[in-house]
Amino acid sequence: MNTGLLYIVLAEFFWAGELLLVRKFFPNANPLFLTAMTAVSAAVFYSPAIFVYKQKFTLPEWIMVALLGIFSFGIAQMLYVKGIQTGPSSFSIAIATLTLPLLSVLMSLVFFKEPITSKIVIGSLLMIAGFLFIST
Repeated sequence: MNTGLLYIVLAEFFWAGELLLVRKFFPNANPLFLTAMTAVSAAVFYSPAIFVYKQKFTLPEWIMVALLGIFSFGIAQMLYVKGIQTGPSSFSIAIATLTLPLLSVLMSLVFFKEPITSKIVIGSLLMIAGFLFIST
């Protein structure tokens, strides 16, 4: 297995743990507050990297880093926490996260002009069919 794919599977394992922890321990917490608190704890966890790696960014890169934080962690995380809290079951929430690959393909088509191959079309159709089958 490719090392990059292994990292993604491990990340998915930890995100699955988030689903369980939020549903069990924070079912009624304010999603904005919970997201803010997890962001603070993540910032403390990651802060040594600032001093170890000393990465230099240009102003446009800083702007993109800020947008990445706002959209991928801030807004997305808050919506995900709210979805975990209000979703009908852990299983249905996990199934709903399967929309990520499909959305990634569509966004890569729009933003990166990546070609859509027959494998992507067949895989997407199978994902949609599986999602609909399991959801009913």
